[in-house]
Amino acid sequence: MLKAKIVFIYLKFIKYYRYFYYFLIRNLFRLDKIKFLEMPSLGQLLLVRGEGKIIVGKNCLFGIKRGGYNYKGVIEFQPREKNSQIIIEDDVQTNNNLFICAANKIVISSNTLIGQNVTIMDFEAHGINPSKRNELGTIGEVFIGANVWIGNNVVILKNTSIGKNSIVAVGSVVSGKFPDNVIIGGIPAKVIREITD
Repeated sequence: MLKAKIVFIYLKFIKYYRYFYYFLIRNLFRLDKIKFLEMPSLGQLLLVRGEGKIIVGKNCLFGIKRGGYNYKGVIEFQPREKNSQIIIEDDVQTNNNLFICAANKIVISSNTLIGQNVTIMDFEAHGINPSKRNELGTIGEVFIGANVWIGNNVVILKNTSIGKNSIVAVGSVVSGKFPDNVIIGGIPAKVIREITD
């Protein structure tokens, strides 16, 4: 009985330690830019950098202790510019080592599942023209529909829209507009097939 109580207290300590250390201490001076409708579950260190805003819905989970590379990385949200936005709706769950970087706007709709080592960016980090290589490139938006499943090692680029209930295959590089209820994959990603009942 005593052992069970000690384990219970330890687990509670770990839970609040993770909230306190993984989020609050690392992001103390950014709290005015982050709006949580409900405190998410944090299974990995969460870093926030940039001048923009982040809105996170209810019942979200970022990082999984039993997921791969849990202690060898971080989850990082970067709304870089003053008007940049990262909007994450309710019930979004991610594996470890997620990187979301917005110069404009990234929306991840409710019930989305995101695998390990995923990068989502709404801009080109550098200009294409050699004389503008050290400047910010083209800026767009990213929209991920409800109930989308994004596999491991996926890169989602600017001006991408993924329809609801779709699946993004492991290792894909995604750019462009994709309809609801499809499996997409490849480099560059294309529609592989429709999802039917």
